[in-house]
Amino acid sequence: MNKILIISCLLVSSVSFAQRQKRTVASNGTKVATVGIGMTSSALNIGGRMEFGSEQGAFGGSAFLQTKKEDAGIQQVLSFGGHSLIKLIDAELAAAYMAPGVGLAMISGVRGQDDKTVVGPSFRFGGQLKLTNGASIGLERFEVWNWFDSKAPSSAAYTSAVYTFAF
Repeated sequence: MNKILIISCLLVSSVSFAQRQKRTVASNGTKVATVGIGMTSSALNIGGRMEFGSEQGAFGGSAFLQTKKEDAGIQQVLSFGGHSLIKLIDAELAAAYMAPGVGLAMISGVRGQDDKTVVGPSFRFGGQLKLTNGASIGLERFEVWNWFDSKAPSSAAYTSAVYTFAF
């Protein structure tokens, strides 16, 4: 009887030593990508950004295109830049962030003006609601400034709906 009791205790306790294998889940990766779409006076804007890390202060890059609409006076802007993501709120269901950076913007002329390529700071801020599997949706405001060319607009701001996912 003692042998049966000892064997059953060993078998029951052996289950606690069986550990589940760690799985790699795509949504828990360290890279985060965001795509956005919006409109300014019925002119479409699209953009994307990527952070190479999910920690506070992660560095990333972005690309943004605002399409031209001549009759509304909207200039086409193509912007590339780098930024550092700062998480203001990172709760279970929501997130808020800002991302200061610097970039290069190509601004097309409207009504006979020359095209300009400008350099200056950029700034993003937004809020998102978190979904399952590391994804989230929300709104983002993107602002670009021109510090060096007096003939181009000094600043421009765009608002987009964004979708973020980790991989």
